[in-house]
Amino acid sequence: MNQTRFYQASDNEELVKLITTIFHTSHDGLAICDRNGYVLLYNEAYLQITGVPADVLNRYSFVEQKEKQLVPDSSAAKAISTKQTHSLVIDYPNGRKAINTATPVLDENQELLFVVGNVRDITELNQLQLELEETRQVNTAYQLALEQMQHDLHVEGQLVYRSTIMVRIVSLAERFAQNDSPVLLLGESGVGKDVLASYIHSKSGRTGDFVKINCGAIPDHLLESELFGYEKGAFTGASQAKEGLFELADGGTIFLDEVGDLPFPLQVKLLNVLQDGKIRRLGAKSSRDVNMRIIAATNSDLEAMVAKKQFRQDLYYRLNVLALTIPPLRERREDISALVFTFLGSLEKKYQREMRMEPEALEALMEYDWPGNARELKNVVERAYHMSENGRIAIDQLPSPIRTTKQATLPLHLAETDQAVPLKDAVEKFERAYIQRILQQSGTLQECADKLGVNISTLVRKKRSLKIR
Repeated sequence: MNQTRFYQASDNEELVKLITTIFHTSHDGLAICDRNGYVLLYNEAYLQITGVPADVLNRYSFVEQKEKQLVPDSSAAKAISTKQTHSLVIDYPNGRKAINTATPVLDENQELLFVVGNVRDITELNQLQLELEETRQVNTAYQLALEQMQHDLHVEGQLVYRSTIMVRIVSLAERFAQNDSPVLLLGESGVGKDVLASYIHSKSGRTGDFVKINCGAIPDHLLESELFGYEKGAFTGASQAKEGLFELADGGTIFLDEVGDLPFPLQVKLLNVLQDGKIRRLGAKSSRDVNMRIIAATNSDLEAMVAKKQFRQDLYYRLNVLALTIPPLRERREDISALVFTFLGSLEKKYQREMRMEPEALEALMEYDWPGNARELKNVVERAYHMSENGRIAIDQLPSPIRTTKQATLPLHLAETDQAVPLKDAVEKFERAYIQRILQQSGTLQECADKLGVNISTLVRKKRSLKIR
């Protein structure tokens, strides 16, 4: 059971010690002045929060401090003149923001005896509010950017793009789809040649299947039987006849991926198929008509292979009737964000878990050169999706080479550049880059401020002036 202790006169010394201890250990700034505003007592917290030097407090009254503009404002001066409690939010010169409250103490005749001042630091609270507002602004900007990206986005089946160059390529592909001439798709590995081939087939109006084969993935001695099929007894183990892929593509499209890896003897047979529109199964005595569209693709330099006698010149000319070169992602960076959000959307739909890509992470993805193109990008996005634990993909979830690319863009070595810039601009760029780096390495603003050797209000001002998000 709690009991209230009533202090007797003998306890006065102990009571004074208790009150003094409370006064000086308070996190709020406390200051007591007389009826004329001269300070009788103050604690260390008052000095730290307001930044007012002790000699100013000892020399000038609160009224004089305001008159001489030694402080921005004074609630104590107002309380003295009105005998009413006053509260003000004051921005002190040291960067602190505080609620300054002054409470008058009156005698039985309502005459002023003292004024008790309380100063509560709300710098961090205010910073949290600013950060919340910044987060809302970032979220709004993020949403607007996403909506704009979706507005500009072109989606044709699995074909996703925004860039002008891809708009032109897809437009050509749609025109090519309206005839039966062979199409040759060129480009680095992973740029989406198979996706574009599928798109051409879908726009062709052909009722048959889209049949895909990777010429480099099947052993040479099996590739011919896969393409042309065979009759029963054509070779040991051929217990029954089998259709080849050319026949399966009858009425549709056959996509020969990595056609540069096609064995030289088979190149002759493919040329005959292109010229005659007929195929003969292994072991068969007669040919069969096939009505198929051939789309070939390679990341090899076929012209160089022709020069080296590694690829038939006549076949190259026959395949290269209609050619499209798909540029790598590094040459169409507008498509990166479109692909990122498309991949994320697919993962969210599959796993029923929403995910947000933080702006800094998206910037890093946009700046990376993607040697593996869209295939590599899809792998990175999927990995980051599963690595994230809080519904946000941060730059930390991205592979080291991508993070390194982002950090390499920070101008931390301006002194080594050959291009002269004004010193003021160079210092500003260095400050922005350096503070951004320390912010990335810190868990809180206070931790960042401690590493930089500044108080948190200075850090906040720097962030605002340098437009650091």
